[in-house]
Amino acid sequence: MNLPNTISVARIFLTIPVFMLISAGMWKWAMVIFLTGALSDYLDGFLARKLNQITSSGKVLDQISDKVFVSSTMIALIPQIPAWLVALIVARDSVVSAVRILAANSGVVIQANRWGKVKTVLQMLLVILLLFENSFRFQLGIVNQLVIYSCAFFTVVSALIYLIQNRKVLGG
Repeated sequence: MNLPNTISVARIFLTIPVFMLISAGMWKWAMVIFLTGALSDYLDGFLARKLNQITSSGKVLDQISDKVFVSSTMIALIPQIPAWLVALIVARDSVVSAVRILAANSGVVIQANRWGKVKTVLQMLLVILLLFENSFRFQLGIVNQLVIYSCAFFTVVSALIYLIQNRKVLGG
């Protein structure tokens, strides 16, 4: 396994301490570890390009790592993150994963598009804002609401664009 893929796998394992720290109310440590995981999302892609180690398995592994890491953390933050938003994100990610599985059965690897990346960045931003609020007892109110609805918007938009771009995989 190359270095970028190792970093993606490590991000999955960071999910466990982040979830446990949130559950224990250890907000600052949860924020530090979550930030480390969020930065690793950038780092694995950067290194894959820099070291010329872009692989089909890495493209898939990076996306799975993001979904596990972010969705699990968002689940830990319910009700601070509305359950409807988490359900929307999990549903979108499940549909996208199903399309990827169908594509893989045809020998096609589908990588993330820019809309999915925007969605992931907004999700990570929302988690960081909430961890910051809890760490420092500082309310961001309207900022959080703006990010929540932006996450919802880009979750739906990215799903629709993804389905349209990959309609051939779906037989359309």
